Amino acid sequence: MRDNWILVIMQFLLFPLTGWSNPVIFPSGPHLVVPKGGALELRCHDNNTNTPSTVVSRGLRWQREKGSRLEGEVEEGGGVVFVRVQSAQGYHMGRYACVNNNTKEHSSIYVFVKDPQSPFQRSMVNGILVRVGENLTLPCLVTDPDVTPVTLQTCDLQPLPSNLHYHSDPQRGVIIGNARKEYEGCYVCLGELAGATVRSSQYTVDVRLGER
Repeated sequence: MRDNWILVIMQFLLFPLTGWSNPVIFPSGPHLVVPKGGALELRCHDNNTNTPSTVVSRGLRWQREKGSRLEGEVEEGGGVVFVRVQSAQGYHMGRYACVNNNTKEHSSIYVFVKDPQSPFQRSMVNGILVRVGENLTLPCLVTDPDVTPVTLQTCDLQPLPSNLHYHSDPQRGVIIGNARKEYEGCYVCLGELAGATVRSSQYTVDVRLGER
């Protein structure tokens, strides 16, 4: 009898752990490419099979990365939550996360909005202010993941500062580490697409003295 009670208790304790899993996004994959002006649709459901679909859908929500507004029609039904955009624009580009409100588990996908006229996303912020010692990011975001590699160049074609180190991320931009006063100036990002060189907007970096 004692063994039976132990088994029951173990099943009760383990059920919440095995009943939930990460939300599932469709289309699947790390990113999705949508042409500018094309339709964008994301679907998300939970793999939980032990809870009615109406409860599951109320526990799911879409959100975007910090500072980005969730644009488009958001719907739920039948255990699935949707994001629907009839005509995708540049501001729809970015990372979308589907979050389970109950378990806080989440899955995400990055959406590229491909613009043949603008391989780099047009930025509303072209002046970058940073303090000495901080990392800085130039928002050279590609609209097409086929743009590669992304490199950095000064606007006047002078060599980069000898101690300037950077790396590029198509979903974040160009990240420069440990800013120094000599990094101040104008920069542009370059890439290649279908054998042609493409350029981003120009960015002006201003490095201020002071503690981090």
